[in-house]
Formats: sequence, C-alpha cells, structure tokens
Amino acid sequence: MSDQFLLYPENNGKAGFPRADVKAGKKEGDMLTKKRTRLIVFALVISLLAASCSPVNNGATNGTTTPDTEPSSTTEPLASVKPSDPGPSNPPRVHFKLAGLKGPTSMGLAPLVIEAEKGRESFDLSFELVASPEEIVPMIVRGDVDLAAVPSNLASVLYNKTEGKIAVIAINTLGVLHVVERGDSIHTLKDLVGKTVYASGKGAVPEYVLRLLLEKNEINPNTGVELKWENDHSAVVAQIAKEEGSVALLPQPFVTVAQQQLTDLRSAIDLNTEWGKVIADAGLVMGVLIARKEVVDKNPEAVKAFIDRYEASIRFVNENTDEASAMIEELDIFNGAIAKKAIPSCYIRFFAGADMQRQLAGFLELLMEANPQSVGGKLPGDDFYFDG
Repeated sequence: MSDQFLLYPENNGKAGFPRADVKAGKKEGDMLTKKRTRLIVFALVISLLAASCSPVNNGATNGTTTPDTEPSSTTEPLASVKPSDPGPSNPPRVHFKLAGLKGPTSMGLAPLVIEAEKGRESFDLSFELVASPEEIVPMIVRGDVDLAAVPSNLASVLYNKTEGKIAVIAINTLGVLHVVERGDSIHTLKDLVGKTVYASGKGAVPEYVLRLLLEKNEINPNTGVELKWENDHSAVVAQIAKEEGSVALLPQPFVTVAQQQLTDLRSAIDLNTEWGKVIADAGLVMGVLIARKEVVDKNPEAVKAFIDRYEASIRFVNENTDEASAMIEELDIFNGAIAKKAIPSCYIRFFAGADMQRQLAGFLELLMEANPQSVGGKLPGDDFYFDG
C-alpha cells in the first residue's frame, strides 16, 4: 500500500494528517485516490452479490455436508428426540416402592436397597419390610407398592387375583427346605419311611414339595411317613426339642436358628439337591420378584436397570457374606450373625428371562397338579413372565 494512504501521528504536531512533503502531489493523488476507491467499492459489491447467490450449507438444508466438513454436534435435529423424552443427558429419576418379607427372599435385596438409599443408583427406592405374605397381597392389589419379593406361588395367585396386572421379573430364591434330625439315622429320603416328621406349611409349598419328592422316591406320603403339621417354625423347633432323634422339615435360615438352640441338630437332607435328582424340567423356585405391569410399561428402561443391579446385588450377597450379613441386619431382614452362617444354604439365586420362565413355569405346573388353589386356580399366561 502507498504512503499516501498512511496516517502518521507526527505532522506538525497534528495527528492524522499527511506529511508536508506529500502536498506537492496532492491534486494528482486525490484523483488517483478517487479512482481506486471506486474500484474497491465495485469489487466489494460484486463479492457481496456473489455471496448472497451461493447456496448456504448449515447442515440442515438437505441433510448433506461437504466432504471435508463434519456436522456439528449442536446441530442435530430436534426431531430425533421424542417429545416425551427429556433428553439423554439428564433423564428423570424413577422412584420405586419396594416391599419384602423377613427371610431369604429379601436377603438378596439388601446391598441394592442400601446403595439406592445413598443415592448411588440410577433410580430411587423406598423399602418396606413386612412379616407375612398376607400383608403384601393388599399392598400390590391397591397399588401401594411397585415391586415385591414374594413366594413363587403367591406371584401366580396375585396374577390371577389382579386379572393379569402383575408380572414376575426375576427368581431370587431356590429351595431352602431341609430335613433336619437330632441324630444320625437319616441320609436319604427313603430313610424317612416309618418316621414322624414335624413340619409347618400344611396346604402350602412345603407340603406340596415334600409329598412330591416322597412320591418320586416311591414313598407313599400318606402311609409311609407320619407328617405332623405345626402352626409355624417355632412350634416345630419346640416339638423336636422335646424328643431326641426327632425329625423335622425346616427352611433356612430357620435351620440355623434352631441349631443355635439345639447343638445336636443337623441338616440331614437338602431338598433342593433331591429335587434336582428327580425333576429336570423345573426349578424348586421358592421366591421371586414381581412388579405391577403399569410400572413396567411406564418405566421399561428403569425396570431393566433395576434388574441388572438386582443381579449384581444377589451376587454380592453370595460372594461377600460378612458385609452382606451386616446389611441384612441393618435393614432388619434377619439377624446378621445367623444370616452369615445361613447364606451358603439359602440358595439366593438370580434368574431372569427365558431361564426364569422355564424354571418357574415348570414348578407352577407341578403345584397346579397338587392343588390348583395353590397357584390361584389356574396357571398364569405367558405375559406373566417379563422378558425385557
């Protein structure tokens, strides 16, 4: 650029003016300046017109970009996000209301509940512990709880009672029943012939399971063994405490409780093991986790997240009995010291999906054959089994 177009701060002390030696050619310079100015203005006008006529590529005209240009992450069309979707970065937290029973069916929940209470899960939980299955029934029917750990046959009863409005989402407990003895004469089911066996749970799963296993071992449950039914587990323990050499049917962790009182009491037969010997197409499913279908349909992703974390929670209980038993006691599910000893024999297990349906459906069919009322009068449909 020529000096004529430069401004200098020093020119007789006046800034912004040309130097004195430029004045001689001022007239010619002015004419030249005007010509150049016109050329510059003309060039600017042409360039602006060209820019206004060229296509604009902002990533949204026809969904294409130039080969050397990547679309910006901030220009993703809003149509890709559903109106009901709050966006992937910060979805709302779902709050589940969960109920459980004191005992093994709730033990696997302990780590999950505690983590959720500390805000470490992707969902929130409120946990209510009840003493008997009868208390859970109205809670589910009224919609007071979203999820519940219940006996397997009660899940089927609730499905029928609510006309299909609940689903089972996981198995949490397999066979916890044990034949116990104050002595050392019972080693197989055939050794029960001619014996008196004290038990609780008449007209419920314990009776159906014991009778079926006796029949599978060619023992008549009506004549080969004398079954004496008590009101609850405590009454059973009281009876065998009176008789040396007596035999009883008890579930874990109550076997461990009884062994605290009766040091000569031993677990003679694990019915879960015996079940596996004679029945291959069904599991001895004692406990499951159910959910109201309304909750599942409304929050499918949150339910899947819960199931994944539930599996991890059950695995933690089985692999870390010291910590898990402390959590179980913290939630008042069971005495921690007893839980620590009982966990290896409680068969706290996790099954979901097709494996869950195979094991549970087969078990419910056997209960249906024994007593239709034990499953609510009829078997549940396929929609009973959550396959998410």
